[in-house]
Amino acid sequence: MLGTYDIAIQVSELCFVTEEGVVVFEDLSFTLLRDEIKFVVGPTLSGKTLLLKLILGELHPTRGQILVAGRNILRLNSRKLAKLRERIGFVPYPPVILPNRTVEGNLRFKLRALGIKGEQAEEGVEKALSLTGLGPLKELRAYELGEAQRRVLAMAVAICNDPMVLLCDDPFRGLSPSDQATIMETLRSIRTGGIASLVTTDDPDLPRRSGFPDEAILSLRPGVVA
Repeated sequence: MLGTYDIAIQVSELCFVTEEGVVVFEDLSFTLLRDEIKFVVGPTLSGKTLLLKLILGELHPTRGQILVAGRNILRLNSRKLAKLRERIGFVPYPPVILPNRTVEGNLRFKLRALGIKGEQAEEGVEKALSLTGLGPLKELRAYELGEAQRRVLAMAVAICNDPMVLLCDDPFRGLSPSDQATIMETLRSIRTGGIASLVTTDDPDLPRRSGFPDEAILSLRPGVVA
């Protein structure tokens, strides 16, 4: 039997209706375990990015419940929500990195912004570099990296403060099959560090080609939002 500690995200009976009255989600429910990678699959305008914004608390659903680390984000005030969001790593599309800073410099910039210093910062940098395989490239500036490497760097930045869960919005978009495999390998490595991942993609076969079971795939129907 699963306990609260085993669950990173739990979404229950989620409903989202646009101002125009169009139903995007209706009774959407799923659980993301702390040792799991789950893929949200759907075409453009099916609501994949919207779902991530709801989990981040940037938007509110019409109805339903979203628990992150056992906390109902819809009941948190702005201060408590901001604190909880520190436990969520987020990589938007397109990913945001600082091109003129080094790989390591990008990580340290994020940690300083969060007020993380000293030994904790050093551990965060080393863990993120190790899990993403960017250690040998840490002195390169971000603009010197290839496209797949820049996306991996964005993932490293998102996890350098050791969050509980990583949200990635379509990290595979526009990449070659070999580069997509690099992203998949990185996600698997991040999971070994105790970080769950919720990842969106518009390719319904990509998770299966990468060896993930149907249970790891959440399919969304075509909708009206990006």
